[in-house]
Amino acid sequence: MKITTYKEKNYPYLETYDAGAMFIGSYVLKLFLQIALVILLAVTDVPETFTSTMGGICLITSLNELAFFLTPIAYGKIKGRNLIKDMGFESKFSPWVAALCVPLTVAVICLGSPLASGFIRLVELMGYKTENVTSVVVDSGGDLALTMVFVALIPAIAEEYLFRGNIARGLAKNGYFFAITVSSALFALMHGNPLQLVHQFILGVACSVLYFATRSLIPSMLLHFLNNAAALVMGYMESKGTDFSMSAGWLVLVCAAGLVLSALLLWLVVILSKRYRNRHPREETLSEDAEAYYSAKKYAIPAMQKEFFALHRTDEEIAADNAEFAERREKLDGATTEAEQMVVRADFEEKSRKAKMKDKKALIYSFVLTVAVWVISFIVNLV
Repeated sequence: MKITTYKEKNYPYLETYDAGAMFIGSYVLKLFLQIALVILLAVTDVPETFTSTMGGICLITSLNELAFFLTPIAYGKIKGRNLIKDMGFESKFSPWVAALCVPLTVAVICLGSPLASGFIRLVELMGYKTENVTSVVVDSGGDLALTMVFVALIPAIAEEYLFRGNIARGLAKNGYFFAITVSSALFALMHGNPLQLVHQFILGVACSVLYFATRSLIPSMLLHFLNNAAALVMGYMESKGTDFSMSAGWLVLVCAAGLVLSALLLWLVVILSKRYRNRHPREETLSEDAEAYYSAKKYAIPAMQKEFFALHRTDEEIAADNAEFAERREKLDGATTEAEQMVVRADFEEKSRKAKMKDKKALIYSFVLTVAVWVISFIVNLV
């Protein structure tokens, strides 16, 4: 794909404001569908307890995931972009990465579950009634099979498509550490209740690292599905009498082991992905101007930025970067006097300032929206 200017519709990057717009759009659509369902149930003879039944949970989950899947597609149509192609869904990766998703699932659960339990205990002390939160209770083989599709598989596909393939990718030009943490925070807040906040953030971090290391959604979808499936199986086992409770000392040890194992496995994912990429080198290399720009990013951890840049950037994206900075260099070289050069630099700075302001507003609106919904639901729960 030939890229000649920064403003072409086929420019392969998503920007921060794209990520914010898609998050806000999907979140608003999700709330709209939920409100529509509540109104529909209110004007029909369906019992109020329907939403806590297995059928109700599967219906609500399907509506939520429909919002997450449709919003990027609609946004891509508006922008004239093929977001499915751009995200690198078809990218190949080391098969060992897929195999590592199994122990990584165990590590993430060992790390996230004790921390989540402690956080839930904290909000309970604040008066939050966790029994009022609708949860998935699986007590039969049929329910387990049903939830494996509607609660484990479908969310893994739709949520990874939105949060990693579009939102995290749109945040990546601010630095990969920034993209991983912010997209994971939005992913956790999206779930809408304290019971899932901590664990979903940790899962989001692991899925983001997988995506940026491989430039494929398949490993992150696999990890997401295995995490959801493991939670359902554990819930099913608890309904049959299995006790997973531990003493405080054991919880600390399990959490520490999960932290160490998660870090080691994610580091191994990066190493394997780097070796795989070395056997399949890119045709494009980053220009000196573009490399200097990214190395000076405020929110970038240099080592992470360098490693993930080499892994995640496609030839098309590198070519787009080079074209953008070559255009800037050409304009500067074409300015024959110091005054003309000052005008060109001022123009660049003004465009950059406007873009940063647009990006900040998108992120602020995203967090304001989710926090507002959280505060309202928290107050309603206390009452």
